[in-house]
Amino acid sequence: MIDQILEGISMAMSFKAIGMVAIGIFAGITVGAIPGLTSVMATAILVPFSFFMSPILGIPFLLGVHKGSLFGGSIPAILVNTPGTAAAAATCLDGYPLAKKGEARSAIQMALYSSTLGDTFSDIALIVAALPLAALALKFGPAEFFALLVMGLTIISSVTGRSVVKGLLSAVMGLAIGLVGFDAVSGAERFHFGIPNLEGGVGLVPLLIGLFAVSEILIQSEKEIAELARPPETAHLHGGRSLPRGELRKCMRTILRSSVIGTFIGAIPGTGASIATFIGYASAKRASKHPEEFGQGSYEGVAAAEAANSAVAGADLIPTLAFGIPGAATAAILMGAFIAQGLRPGPGLFQEHAPTMYAIFTLLLLGNPIMLIEGWLLTGMFARIVTIRQSILVPSILLFCIVGAYIFQNDLGDVKLALIAGVFGYLLRKMNYPLPPMVIAFILTPMAERSLKQALLLSDGDISIFFVRPIAAAFLVLSAVVIAVSVWRRPWATAGAV
Repeated sequence: MIDQILEGISMAMSFKAIGMVAIGIFAGITVGAIPGLTSVMATAILVPFSFFMSPILGIPFLLGVHKGSLFGGSIPAILVNTPGTAAAAATCLDGYPLAKKGEARSAIQMALYSSTLGDTFSDIALIVAALPLAALALKFGPAEFFALLVMGLTIISSVTGRSVVKGLLSAVMGLAIGLVGFDAVSGAERFHFGIPNLEGGVGLVPLLIGLFAVSEILIQSEKEIAELARPPETAHLHGGRSLPRGELRKCMRTILRSSVIGTFIGAIPGTGASIATFIGYASAKRASKHPEEFGQGSYEGVAAAEAANSAVAGADLIPTLAFGIPGAATAAILMGAFIAQGLRPGPGLFQEHAPTMYAIFTLLLLGNPIMLIEGWLLTGMFARIVTIRQSILVPSILLFCIVGAYIFQNDLGDVKLALIAGVFGYLLRKMNYPLPPMVIAFILTPMAERSLKQALLLSDGDISIFFVRPIAAAFLVLSAVVIAVSVWRRPWATAGAV
């Protein structure tokens, strides 16, 4: 094992690999700094470009995008009271008041330090937890693994969005899309309706680009032309001193608390950075000696929100890498990138590709000081990005979507698929159907189907195998409990709300 770790570190220590992490972080901060764009959209658009790189370059590049966008969302939240990502919404509460006091620079620096420390904490948690959990999962048979996938999908569907029913329906739609193409065991063709592009199944990359990026473009296009062409208010772009060291020291306990909260919540499938941010912020306010300052321009409030926000970056990869169950939408996209690179997340990942995974973990840790340096040196430039008009931004992103879908297989059919998926995703979003359960169900369908059929083959078709094996039965019972609790907390009347 020591030899594999050293080999992985050696693979990571190349100028090209570290450079790709730096480029990914730069791209992520840039996207996060643009109001209305999200890390999910950025990762979906950039996934096809990573396929032209080796796993040591492509995967860290995408992880850098994910890291950078979580911090980048704080920049417009502080400067123009508009969070660049949903996870940065709590940062507005104290970041913007600080900017109005002329402390924009120090507020962004507090966000940068807190994000870096929270991200580092979660990366260490990922490295420590993923390998033992994957080793445990290796002891699972097909019945246990199928039940685990059912439980993970149930949790994600039940806690994502305002409606349990819509979350479950979204997952069912993802399962249906995942069944198109080839049978996971027999290899028989099915449900492609004679369409050549669907004979091998629905392409993951065009689907991701369509659902997350094209649908967002359609949402943004609903705005009036005058609103799209209007640049944001820039009165708070400049001003303030650098963050005093004393302020950072005073916030260290808050940063640690929020890092633990963000890591714990991020490791639970279906939760995500938005939930972690507000829980971290509320916990900091309750524990503070000066809770009355929160909402009025408190550095502690900025630190709490950003540390919890960024601590999700590594934590949501724990179930993804250990069990093959993506914890959130971005993790699902990253899982698709792992699969495309020949690295199938799950129990066997660390057995089959140990040196490569240790190299990726090394680059994941190196990304944190790189983000600190880029954020410190380029804050002024990132602040200028806030002023980009959406009338320029929206068509530019659409062009990236088309290019990204095309280069996936150099096929115009994938562009059509991305555009159709975009319209479909737009309609679902207008009806308040959450998209992450659909994508995660789509990705999990081949694994779940394979495990289900293998278990039934072992039992000669007897479904009791899922109930007589204690671990499988426990996972299925837990799935039922999760659905029951979710429905009880959010009644059927709410489920029908739009």
